[in-house]
Amino acid sequence: MLLEPKALENIIVGLLVDNIFKWYISPKDLWFLDKKKQEDAYIKKFKEIGLKNIGYNIEEDDERKGIKVLDEHTFNDFILRIEKFSVSTNELREFLKLNLLTKSKEDTFYSFLPSLYVDLDKRELYSLYPEPASYEDFMPGNWRGSYENFLSKIDREEKYWYDEYGIDLLNFENNGGKR
Repeated sequence: MLLEPKALENIIVGLLVDNIFKWYISPKDLWFLDKKKQEDAYIKKFKEIGLKNIGYNIEEDDERKGIKVLDEHTFNDFILRIEKFSVSTNELREFLKLNLLTKSKEDTFYSFLPSLYVDLDKRELYSLYPEPASYEDFMPGNWRGSYENFLSKIDREEKYWYDEYGIDLLNFENNGGKR
């Protein structure tokens, strides 16, 4: 595990590609699918509050260099670049258990709640990210994005928040993914 989940910084993302599901823990900024739309939105917001001639440039992470729009055409390159952030379900489960022993339940809840679910096969993004960073607002033209509870879309064997006895360790699903 290269990065640890950390609320509002390093997020947990589920990615489905060719019916193969994988978890990633990565910096949150990697997952704005259409960086051009994000940049345009910031420029518009600056102009609305009276700031003119502001050149806004979203910092490009190495994993996104040369990829302004993540879509079905560019995801293959991106997936190769983010492999270092992939993490197994069992690894996440064990790290979650350790955090429950060493940190507050509230901190653990917010750090381990999956933030995004990206289904490349259907060109869909679902967000549970708790802050105003609206990933679903910056979608490629033929994608659908929404802010909604996606936990039921994940296969049971991939749900790291369940222990070996089938107990939801953080009560994610009984709370609708929200506290």
